[in-house]
Amino acid sequence: MKIRFNYLDLLEFLPNSVLCGKEEKEISLYIKSDDTHIFLSYLTSLSNQTGKVGTREYALTVPRFISQNKKTFEIFGLLQSEMGKTNNGNLSFSNHEFKIINPVMCWFEKEFELKKDFWRWSIKLNMLEPVDETYKKEVEEKVIRHWLNKTSVSLSRSYPKKVTYIKNTAHTKLKLHDYGTLVLEHKHNLFSQIIKKLVRKITYEKILTYGPILIQGYMRGIFAGEATIDLWKPDKRYRVYISVTKEQEKEIFYQCLQKVGIDSIKYPGDKLIVSKRENNAQLLKQRLMTLSPEKYAKFLSMMKLYPNIKQETGYFQQKGKNIWHKIPQWKTDNIIELYKTGTTRTKDIAEQLGISKIKVNRVLRENNLGRKVIATHEEKRKEIAQFAKENISMNLEKIAEHFKVHRSVVGRANLKYNGKRGMKANCKIPEEKIQKIVAIYKENPTVKFSEIMKELNISSTVIKRVRREHNLGHLGFKHLIGNNNKKAERLNLK
Repeated sequence: MKIRFNYLDLLEFLPNSVLCGKEEKEISLYIKSDDTHIFLSYLTSLSNQTGKVGTREYALTVPRFISQNKKTFEIFGLLQSEMGKTNNGNLSFSNHEFKIINPVMCWFEKEFELKKDFWRWSIKLNMLEPVDETYKKEVEEKVIRHWLNKTSVSLSRSYPKKVTYIKNTAHTKLKLHDYGTLVLEHKHNLFSQIIKKLVRKITYEKILTYGPILIQGYMRGIFAGEATIDLWKPDKRYRVYISVTKEQEKEIFYQCLQKVGIDSIKYPGDKLIVSKRENNAQLLKQRLMTLSPEKYAKFLSMMKLYPNIKQETGYFQQKGKNIWHKIPQWKTDNIIELYKTGTTRTKDIAEQLGISKIKVNRVLRENNLGRKVIATHEEKRKEIAQFAKENISMNLEKIAEHFKVHRSVVGRANLKYNGKRGMKANCKIPEEKIQKIVAIYKENPTVKFSEIMKELNISSTVIKRVRREHNLGHLGFKHLIGNNNKKAERLNLK
């Protein structure tokens, strides 16, 4: 098998058995794979009053490899934070920001071919169910319209009860910019357990073995799902904390932050806190808070309260100075290093560094690397155009071969200096037939197309072109050559 770099092999993350039923009975999983896909299946017993009556097979095919890049690890962090963890045969993910929902849906579509409009969904509102039916209808129409407009969920895939409410709250009204939480679900027991096992193994066994870029991506997802900005101006308490109940998870997140140069404090209870100016500045510089627009806005407001933070971090400059899509110098250096050490495919470099192919191409072009595009000088273009004009019977491929340039160069040069090129260069009709057509028209201007076509075994298109090129298109009152020319009949010319 060909080794694939920058990909995760799902074979390393699959469960050996699948849990079924309320009793969570373990059933052995049959696994078969090739270089691109994994084929999984398991058998369950079918029973009735008389006992066992047969078996039923459940099967699933999944891609063997998924991308190992920053985007994938951001999704892992989000799934660890917001995905349902119980083995109930249901893969679920929920969030109240569409800019978090959409990347998750896109990732599942790209990596597992799970279409965006295939998810079942409902909307949960943090309020009591309204007694006023008019207000209830207004609220539900508002939130449903919002999520249909902002995501790719399908109206036909919603649950019968599209909007649900909670009971343990005092809220009776929905805030103006509150659209509830969208809950995505995909009911497939085997697929849900594969994803849950993948995320669990990444979190508890693998994440600390990866490099800083992938850890940053993972923690970006964790902060988007679990972080709270704790801003208290009177005593200048500026901190960010992650809500985490399990001590093992808290220790893992603590070590992840250590690996990217950020100190945190493991508080008793459910908090891992990042405080102090230097640590918060690292959250800003490494853009670990950016995945959730809502939390990022509050975080930036907090950071602005630090004196001289603009000079320290380079943030909060006047409009036009912060260009975050610009590639950092360290990333530019990594692109150049990868290219010079043998990774020359733009796609491979982009996936390894978690950036777009466009940015990789721009860096290679700016540093005179990659595929070279040789410009054709204007004098040579004029020469090509003149040659094409003088050799109308040569097609563009032959002219390009003659000048050792690409066909498109010939096409552009000819268009610029000679205008549109006719079909004669690609015409296969011999010169003898062309002269024969001309001679036929000189002898009999009212001859029909069908007669010439039959005699010379050519198409009407060829006849029309020859007439046009030899000025046989308009022969006075005889211009309707080959048609029922009444004037020609009256003069006994037909």
